[in-house]
Amino acid sequence: MNDISEILRALLDQFARTSEVEREFANMMNNDAQLKEDYYLWCEDMGYDSKTGYQDFIDEQMQDRDEFWEAMNE
Repeated sequence: MNDISEILRALLDQFARTSEVEREFANMMNNDAQLKEDYYLWCEDMGYDSKTGYQDFIDEQMQDRDEFWEAMNE
């Protein structure tokens, strides 16, 4: 089973823009049936809607990163 959270975090580390992360993850799911199935299970487990789950997770991760840097700068 793919660890969707880890995949998304790795993509966030790799790409500068969240739109690039979203596009890359969507492409990955289109090319990998197992990843797509794992994604739907992950959404169910995490309480996300499957249509927006990865975008919601990315937004949460970016907010957490922003809060971390704001705290570090204080």
